[in-house]
Amino acid sequence: MQMGAGGVREWARVADDALAHALAAPVWSTGAEDTREALLELARIEARAAALKARLLVQAEELGAHQESGAETVAVWHARATRTTVAQGRAAVREAVALEGRPDVASARASAGINAAQAKVIVDAVAEVPEEDREQASAYLLEKAASHHAKDLRVLGRRIWEVLDPVAADARESAALERQEARAAQRVRFSMVEHDDGTMEGWFRVPVLHGAMLRKMLVAIGAPKAKRAAEGAGSYDPTIKTPARWGQAFCDLLERIDHTDLPDRAGCGATVVVTMTIENLTAQLEQAGLLDTGERISATAARRLAARAGIIPAVLDGTGMVLDWGRTRRFHTRAQRMAIATMHRSCVEPGCDVPASHCEIDHDPPWESGGGTDLTGKPRCPRHHRARHRDRGTDPPDD
Repeated sequence: MQMGAGGVREWARVADDALAHALAAPVWSTGAEDTREALLELARIEARAAALKARLLVQAEELGAHQESGAETVAVWHARATRTTVAQGRAAVREAVALEGRPDVASARASAGINAAQAKVIVDAVAEVPEEDREQASAYLLEKAASHHAKDLRVLGRRIWEVLDPVAADARESAALERQEARAAQRVRFSMVEHDDGTMEGWFRVPVLHGAMLRKMLVAIGAPKAKRAAEGAGSYDPTIKTPARWGQAFCDLLERIDHTDLPDRAGCGATVVVTMTIENLTAQLEQAGLLDTGERISATAARRLAARAGIIPAVLDGTGMVLDWGRTRRFHTRAQRMAIATMHRSCVEPGCDVPASHCEIDHDPPWESGGGTDLTGKPRCPRHHRARHRDRGTDPPDD
């Protein structure tokens, strides 16, 4: 079939029709050999389609094809049109542009000699070497791609200097790793969202060093041998899959962290405070515990934390902690802040629900008017605290 006036668009329609017919055909009668060959053919089709898509994304960038739709960029337009995320759209455009800069890699991908994952690894690895060495590095990795999958290629890419410059390989690799680590430090991210089912879900990106540290900690806590040693021979449940086991280990790790090793926030330690009565703690009453961050936990969870000394029992009759300093000092102590947070739960300004653990303690009456550093202080979020001092014509203390 010759390409008509529609060009690539016409070919895409023909391919789409052919695949639609193939999907409508039954596969139950396909023999083993035909199944294997069909799967290999489809892998080649996927590789070529991905290569063509990359070329078209670059063309769309050059033409400004997104402008008529009102989208800010090609990535945004493509994400909306294909119902994918903008992050996925940006990644696709970024990879397409990078691939266009390596014609040899793009050609290998278009001919189905390598897949998309291999192509990305090669492009990323080649980008780390000087311009004059890129052709040799690319040729070496393309040759290795015939017998190595993407993960192995990534390892070979990291050790590319052993091929390009064996004498200075270690120094070159060290310099490349320093550049990589500097970029990684700029891309660190962490986010969390709370669900209605009693869980929180998060996403993070950290440098390899810190990822390896976290993995080692989780393996140490969650490995079957470690669980048996810590909880007894019957603690290991083989039905729990690895992701769930790591999740349990992560929760265990958070409960093990010593709050004295953590910095203060707004003058109050990072320890989670659980409020519950002494009767509930000792008499096994089923009364929920309240965290100073606003969430509630079961009585069982609160008692478990208390048994591990991972919480501070708030206001449980005569702890011996000094909670009234009068005017001998201006800033509230950690004990005072925890007690005030327990009493007020959140910012005292009407309609503000910022948890007390995230607030600053404001003297009431004001310190300038003779107010004392005691439990009459009120938690106010930073915004309302600044506004209150602004109304009084004073600056909030840096505490």
